[in-house]
Amino acid sequence: MAKKNKMKPRELREAQKKARQLKAAEINNNAAPAIAAMPAAEVIAPAAEKKKSSVKAAGMKSILVSENKMYITSFGKGNSAVLEYEVDKVDNNNYNKTQLSSKDNSNIELGDVNEVNITFSSKRGNESGVEINTSNPTHRSGESSPVRWDMLGLKSELEKRFFGKTFDDNIHIQLIYNILDIEKILAVYVTNIVYALNNMLGIKKSESYDDFMGYLSARNTYEVFTHPDKSNLSDKAKGNIKKSFSTFNDLLKTKRLGYFGLEEPKTKDTRVSQAYKKRVYHMLAIVGQIRQSVFHDKSSKLDEDLYSFIDIIDSEYRETLDYLVDERFDSINKGFIQGNKVNISLLIDMMKGYETDDIIRLYYDFIVLKSQKNLGFSIKKLREKMLDEYGFRFKDKQYDSVRSKMYKLMDFLLFCNYYRNDVVAGEALVRKLRFSMTDDEKEGTYADEAEKLWGKFRNDFENIADHMNGDAIKELGKADMDFDEKILDSEKKNASDLLYFSKMIYMLTYFLDGKEINDLLTTLISKFDNIKEFLKIMKSSAVDVECELTAGYKLFNDSQRITNELFIVKNIASMRKPAASAKLTMFRDALTILGIDDNITDDRISEILKLKEKGKGIHGLRNFITNNVIESSRFVYLIKYANAQKIREVAKNEKVVMFVLGGIPDTQIERYYKSCVEFPDMNSSLEAKRSELARMIKNISFDDFKNVKQQAKGRENVAKERAKAVIGLYLTVMYLLVKNLVNVNARYVIAIHCLERDFGLYKEIIPELASKNLKNDYRILSQTLCELCDKSPNLFLKKNERLRKCVEVDIYNADSSMTRKYRNCIAHLTVVRELKEYIGDIRTVDSYFSIYHYVMQRCITKREDDTKQEEKIKYEDDLLKNHGYTKDFVKALNSPFGYNIPRFKNLSIEQLFDRNEYLTEK
Repeated sequence: MAKKNKMKPRELREAQKKARQLKAAEINNNAAPAIAAMPAAEVIAPAAEKKKSSVKAAGMKSILVSENKMYITSFGKGNSAVLEYEVDKVDNNNYNKTQLSSKDNSNIELGDVNEVNITFSSKRGNESGVEINTSNPTHRSGESSPVRWDMLGLKSELEKRFFGKTFDDNIHIQLIYNILDIEKILAVYVTNIVYALNNMLGIKKSESYDDFMGYLSARNTYEVFTHPDKSNLSDKAKGNIKKSFSTFNDLLKTKRLGYFGLEEPKTKDTRVSQAYKKRVYHMLAIVGQIRQSVFHDKSSKLDEDLYSFIDIIDSEYRETLDYLVDERFDSINKGFIQGNKVNISLLIDMMKGYETDDIIRLYYDFIVLKSQKNLGFSIKKLREKMLDEYGFRFKDKQYDSVRSKMYKLMDFLLFCNYYRNDVVAGEALVRKLRFSMTDDEKEGTYADEAEKLWGKFRNDFENIADHMNGDAIKELGKADMDFDEKILDSEKKNASDLLYFSKMIYMLTYFLDGKEINDLLTTLISKFDNIKEFLKIMKSSAVDVECELTAGYKLFNDSQRITNELFIVKNIASMRKPAASAKLTMFRDALTILGIDDNITDDRISEILKLKEKGKGIHGLRNFITNNVIESSRFVYLIKYANAQKIREVAKNEKVVMFVLGGIPDTQIERYYKSCVEFPDMNSSLEAKRSELARMIKNISFDDFKNVKQQAKGRENVAKERAKAVIGLYLTVMYLLVKNLVNVNARYVIAIHCLERDFGLYKEIIPELASKNLKNDYRILSQTLCELCDKSPNLFLKKNERLRKCVEVDIYNADSSMTRKYRNCIAHLTVVRELKEYIGDIRTVDSYFSIYHYVMQRCITKREDDTKQEEKIKYEDDLLKNHGYTKDFVKALNSPFGYNIPRFKNLSIEQLFDRNEYLTEK
């Protein structure tokens, strides 16, 4: 029997692409010459790696349990849930099944249901008709309740906190966990923001200077903040406010708030200046209040509770939030017509069936609100598929100068098709993509849709291309555009009418970069969307369970509205450009990070960069530093979270730099090597290339760049491009180091947040904790739960004696002072701040986990001042002797988290720590 001709995946994809291109050539009259046909061999495609569970891919969303009934849901439009079946348990082997969905809306077919398994099949997609098994959530051996109790034993307390009573179902607790996830991610980002703001104060002789953000409170008005002696506060509170006010003014003087895009007005009008300072104070006080809410259990105080305080505090805070949102929309609207009038004019000319006002509104949705991102699929990918397979002429070089404009107009037409003209087709595409098990299946779905679209939009795309005339575009740019400004005023009013919670989230984005904004908003949108769906199901006539939220959580009744508002916030928020008023400070930081002593005077900076001189062609170095350092988002991140001088010192550690370079893909290393090294030996090994790049980073100096010419030609331009590449590599490597350590710290921030929350919940059910204060000893919760043994509500410790004894040992090896300092070091990102002091002592650098815990342990042993010296001296000796972190010390420090065994193990054992969260350069 002849051997089958197998093809590699890439060869297979190329062959399939060529086959599709041949088909396209038949469709296009002016297509490119025929391409060689696919080899006449039997193609055996390798099994594609599955990217999602078969249950989700087949369309099942969840199985909800209430008393003896199960409610099975499937994925509907977007993230919505379709109630498919009610399954009523008669006995262990008998279940009554009632279909709740109509045949037209049903996505799954329920099969056999028994005590252990549930069988169903999809009615749609590639898995249609294939039977899939999933476990029966009511099957819990040895437990009388049909709903599994959570291992922490806090389900009832959580339900009482959020709903005022307990329930025999798994619906309420799932909604609650989505709310708790919101608090977790806010805890991380607010912690990082507070650290960055403190860090902007600059270098101090002692890195343990006071955290002035900790004393800011949104309960105090700006008048109280600036004149505390006029208030009725205690003398201690007045003293703290005066201290914070002095530090607040120091922060303003540094000009480093300009890194967040906060522009101090240049004016002699004190009213304008004071209004700016007042807004900044409000922003920082709100951040400080959120931090207090998520780090300490404030759920019993509405004026401090995360979800209600913004509506209760003085109205001056809400006025600031109004100002920030209105200012953003005013800025957007001011430039919308001027910046888009060419495209709008072209669209008015091409879209004959639309009214001008309608086109402007749709284009506003597309450009400003980015409604295309809410469709559930990628317009860009569809257009790319269409042009790759059929639109050869649009790849021609003649369109290079107008390609961005041409593609934007094409995307807009596709957006209008799904957003306005053929909504059903968009929903069908979303459904097909959801049922795709692998990336290859998704690509195939996009390819099929692109084929349909090509026949529909080929002429429109041709029309767009015909309008891409440079001279005509210039004329349109010069012409005035007559339109009714009330259109944009209406759009602004609709978009900016947000709840104050949503406006508060928008305010937080001032302090985040683009990736952080996207991560935060994507998570929040997902969680609020889930909560909205749970509430909808709970209120449905089929399920009809009580869902009245307690006072502190009434906000979530508006989850649908907030979901929509956060989409708007995500689309209008962006990383702000540094303020012009901070330029001198930024130049100082830029020169320092390149190796100049940070004690350099302002006059010397101006002299080097010719900041005060005027003339043509003399600002080459200034412009080079601006373009390649100051305007780099990685430089801005490093200044927010680190320190320019210390970053330069850390970069001299080749061992650390080699470790970071080891995480960058080989292909990227090849490109860096070729662009950074003056005489590259491309035949050298990857290890040698990484070593050479590490050497260059170690020896980087401002002198390497001071003679670079911005307007360079020939060899000088080659040198300039090489200098740009070296700076880019340097900033990337240091960014990856700092960013990954911030990410590691985030895991421990979440653990502390959960500890504070869970301690408050356990106090309600464990009398032994009623009089305890977590701040006095962070081990007290784990210690008490271990001592209760069989009486403990915590099943992790109750059911596993071996693990409980291990936790007890770790608790014994720690002490109250050690764990309190550990908690504070996590909350203030001390590892990042102290990195330079200790990273040079590490013998082997093989993970961010090991870097983090070595520096952390050095910080804690250095700062220990306690009567229990034996363990500390032992740990400190081990650290200094082994030049690496001590595993038992990690477990001792994490003993406050021992009540949650899985979290404790994941945070304490390097092999279990989730390395997927580490960043690489892609």
